[in-house]
Amino acid sequence: MDEKKSKGEFKTNVICVIGMHRSGTSMVAQLLHQCGLYLGPEDQLLGANSGNQDGHFEHLGFFRINEALLRHFGGSWEFPPELEPGWELDASLAELRSKARSLLETFSGRSPWGWKEPRTTITLPFWKSLVPNLRFVICVRSPLEVAESLAKRNKIPIERGVHLWYRYLRAAIEDTGGCPRMITFYDDFFTDTAAEFGRMVNFCGLQRPCELSILEDGIRGELRHHRSELSELLGATAMPVEYKLMYLGLRGLTVREPDSLAPETNSTDSAGTFLRVLDEFHDRERLAQLQSELTEKDHELFKLRTEILNDLKTNHRWAYRMYRNFIKPFRLRRL
Repeated sequence: MDEKKSKGEFKTNVICVIGMHRSGTSMVAQLLHQCGLYLGPEDQLLGANSGNQDGHFEHLGFFRINEALLRHFGGSWEFPPELEPGWELDASLAELRSKARSLLETFSGRSPWGWKEPRTTITLPFWKSLVPNLRFVICVRSPLEVAESLAKRNKIPIERGVHLWYRYLRAAIEDTGGCPRMITFYDDFFTDTAAEFGRMVNFCGLQRPCELSILEDGIRGELRHHRSELSELLGATAMPVEYKLMYLGLRGLTVREPDSLAPETNSTDSAGTFLRVLDEFHDRERLAQLQSELTEKDHELFKLRTEILNDLKTNHRWAYRMYRNFIKPFRLRRL
């Protein structure tokens, strides 16, 4: 399938569920699937395991291509590579691009359709170059809960877990700028189930099911193995303040809109602005840190210089006299 044909196939909106691993992407994909979103044939969906008891609702085709993309650039989901702007157009990706088009062709004639695969959060520019009209559901969960879940499942240290959370969430916000998107918080599905479910279904243009029992099946408290209070997040010493601000800021910006299929400009457009403000805060914080380090170094140099001069006075009187009579006046004249 050539590029023009592949893009022509997708005149309707395609739903893409993204977010950091362990952030509720499987739960969200399951709910959307039960509302009529086609995710692919059942035999191509990653099944259940101890980490996801109800299944991943994740197409193996997207999983394999994302794995290959990350590996191509020397990374993995756990160690995302640093990708330069325009990486998705690299000529070395021709074979993977062809495989991706073949995969997308299997969804031809299906509507509505979409996919969920957390690695897509990192590889999003690649898929955006192939599929127009994407609508994004960005799943967000407390960074502390995500890190604790990763620590249990993958033995990933908490410090690295929260860094991964930040890396994925930044990519999700930056690479969906200008696109229809909604940010949904994992907590809200447990505290205000019907409202959050309805908001998401309306955004995706899907039909609400007649039987709301699917909410009880898909959103069960026993599936939530890790939860933390706000006070725990604020007191987490292993987490940089920038990461805490990211979560709390997005939480504050994401207000519920009236039911609408339009992009949620109040919350999601502000998310990009908030990210830029956060960068400015980080730059200022780094500048203050550098200034503090320079001041400390100045004190150390002054102390060292004083010690050297004292040593010269005490143990090398002839050298000190030379410094006082010749070197110091010469330096002063040059200044």
